[in-house]
Amino acid sequence: MRSTAAIGLLLVWLTSLPATGAGSGAEPLSEALAYERLSGSKALAVIPGVPDSDTSTHGQANDLMAAVTALRTCEASRAPEQPACELRRLNDEQITSGKEIRARAPADEHPLYLWQIESPRSTVFLAGSVHILKPSLYPLPAAFDAAFEASDTLVVEVNVGAVDPAELQMKTVSYATLQDGERIQTVLPEPLADELATSLGRYGVPLAQVETLKPAFLMNQIVLLRLTSLGYQGEHGVEQHYLRQLGNRRLLELETLDEQLSLLFDQPMELQQQLLIDTLDQEAEIEPLIAGMISAWFSGDDVLFMEMFEAQSGDSELTRKFTEQLLDQRNLGMADKIQGYLSAGDQDARRTYFVLVGAAHLIGDKGIIALLEKRGMETERLTSRTTIH
Repeated sequence: MRSTAAIGLLLVWLTSLPATGAGSGAEPLSEALAYERLSGSKALAVIPGVPDSDTSTHGQANDLMAAVTALRTCEASRAPEQPACELRRLNDEQITSGKEIRARAPADEHPLYLWQIESPRSTVFLAGSVHILKPSLYPLPAAFDAAFEASDTLVVEVNVGAVDPAELQMKTVSYATLQDGERIQTVLPEPLADELATSLGRYGVPLAQVETLKPAFLMNQIVLLRLTSLGYQGEHGVEQHYLRQLGNRRLLELETLDEQLSLLFDQPMELQQQLLIDTLDQEAEIEPLIAGMISAWFSGDDVLFMEMFEAQSGDSELTRKFTEQLLDQRNLGMADKIQGYLSAGDQDARRTYFVLVGAAHLIGDKGIIALLEKRGMETERLTSRTTIH
């Protein structure tokens, strides 16, 4: 993402590919024409694979409301045995279906964002995560589920569930709020503040409602609102998928909440402004961007994945340094923690860890895998045909 760092944090948290058209999942011409004639903010939801399940909404106050209403209406008509509803259009924009995204992955054997590392005392399955998905992108590759089932410990970047919701909200607000007396209209140039107000208005958020919040926080909110309007949700991300199946496994974290909030919201104002500019510039491109990133993830294509990530990382010195903080510097601390897991336990009481980190943390010469190999550890990358016992 030319640095839409908010997407980077969600997907690096992730990365991108070119757009596809409606593909085989596009609605028939007559239905497409009928949809085009709708007025106002509009969205189209379907039950994947079920003919005549289209649910359109229009005349809504904003894009977010149109998308949420279309999905809610579709879900109300869905039988329990049918797949979850999926958005296929938002206004005049085609939304790539989960089926289309998954179909881009090679049919023959290909690498996964999943590695196995053995030591005399422990086994670590190191998985590259996508933090925000939609139901139609499941099931995940079978090796992910097998590695999780074989593990007695789940490790995530931050265990937000361990924090009381009220405390989480209070702490986030404390990091995300401007200094006393400041307003977003005073810390941003007027044209940028106007552009921000227009963007937030597409999702029903008045600028006056968020005027005491930092540009970095609003940047993240724009990306989240846009992704939600396209049908992607954090509750369907890889971490949440496995956290719901935690059972009696131990749960550990690689970083602290304060570390991540500080990284997100304590950046210099000049950088926050630049990241907001980049995000607003790329807002319209987010749909093909996320669809492409997830396709690269399913395909295990590191070259394309990194090409896309680097192409979006921005040309300024500010954004390059932020990318180093986002990836390279955090990789060192994560590698230290993972190395510690490999030296824990003993031969008579082996531990097996399933470690989830954003996919972009794992690859490249400064990625976690390279760091661990430089420290003498042997890693095995698993494939779409790997069998885990």
